[in-house]
Amino acid sequence: MHQLAPEVVPLGATDLLPFVPTAADRRSFRTLGYAHLNGLWDTGFRDRLADEARERHAHARVPDAGPRTPVEEHRRVRKQTPAATGQLLSRLHVSMTGVVRALSGRLLVPTFSSYGYYEGDDEVLLHLDTDDCDVTLLTTALGRVGSLHLRPELRGLAMAELGRLEDDVTWDRHGGITVDYPCLGLTALAGNTVPHNRPGRSTTAVSAVAALCYRALF
Repeated sequence: MHQLAPEVVPLGATDLLPFVPTAADRRSFRTLGYAHLNGLWDTGFRDRLADEARERHAHARVPDAGPRTPVEEHRRVRKQTPAATGQLLSRLHVSMTGVVRALSGRLLVPTFSSYGYYEGDDEVLLHLDTDDCDVTLLTTALGRVGSLHLRPELRGLAMAELGRLEDDVTWDRHGGITVDYPCLGLTALAGNTVPHNRPGRSTTAVSAVAALCYRALF
């Protein structure tokens, strides 16, 4: 994870396309806990994100802090996700502040951003994001990952309870609302209130998901 430096400069007007969340976007975020924000950029910007994610992979490290689903030891060690950040991602992070404020109706500020890298498989254990993620923006920056599964029916459960579900071999990891990130934009998620997971599948190439987090001031 990367704490945002105060001197980060927003992207220029030519980097992103004009975008204002619609009433349907706001309603989806309010009722379901997520909304797709597609059409934020063109294929050129998408390629620039992929180039940066690819270059920063060599610098990725497992964060010292972050959500840790309490599961059996053999799963916890295997599922640690290396992360890195870059200048383009940080500038995008700042530039999306107005969009997430308009979407959520809350006074949000950027907290941290990162590329999370997956090698061998793209599984994400059932978890909640940290308190710094009242809104999390997600997109595939490199390669391809499977659908994220949102579990609004599990709202209110603590991480320990989510961990017990993960350790239960009878629990359906493929349930909930399936979400695929838009190819030219982001998915907005109420990350610290809606539990989510990715069941996982085997992969032969490195993939990366960009995550941008925002916290409400009050």
